[in-house]
Amino acid sequence: MAELLLSAEGLDKVYGTGEAATHAMRGVSFEVAEGEFAAIIGQSGSGKSTLLNMLGLLDTPTAGRVVYRGTDTATLDKRKRAELRNELIGFVFQFHYLLPEFTVFENVAMPALIAGTTAPSEIRARAFETLAMLDLDGVEDKNANQLSGGQKQRVAIARALMNRPAIVLADEPTGNLDTVNTNLVYDLFRKINKETGTAFMIVTHDRNVAQRTDRILEISDGQLVQDVRSA
Repeated sequence: MAELLLSAEGLDKVYGTGEAATHAMRGVSFEVAEGEFAAIIGQSGSGKSTLLNMLGLLDTPTAGRVVYRGTDTATLDKRKRAELRNELIGFVFQFHYLLPEFTVFENVAMPALIAGTTAPSEIRARAFETLAMLDLDGVEDKNANQLSGGQKQRVAIARALMNRPAIVLADEPTGNLDTVNTNLVYDLFRKINKETGTAFMIVTHDRNVAQRTDRILEISDGQLVQDVRSA
């Protein structure tokens, strides 16, 4: 049985105070094992992105805690949380957020450069290896704005993988893509999951994408209403 990677324990999130308070998350608990491949689904405004932001240590719960490999992130200061986030978590969003004035290589290398723990020669080799994994050989020196939409999203995926994270959190990663590129991105996620053991949690409104994962967690009105694993 795979070891435990992530534990969400009684997560609550409240924005505002008094009568103006909004309860965005209510007592959500679940565990994620190393190497899992799961989807989070729910209607718009259900709390999917709120949950993902807390799992990604971009936001803190009002109550409850997020634990990574036995480390209670609530006990960490801002710097330690950032270090853990950079070490263990990769992010892919609906919009690629590439820096258009930088080359593909520079965009992909950015997380490793920020971490400052990898030699420049190793960063270059790792970036090229990651781009090759995503069938992006030969675009390293192009500017990001010279790429197609599908290529830009694949570069964003390469950037998320640069620090070899334990888990990739993907928020509507195919929302701006056509069917062909949606299938391509999904297949790449599967390939990466299989070859590297990286866990994936994919927020999506596309049930066709969700049904191709190994587990579906459904959020409704800030609550976890379904947690189903495929046969």
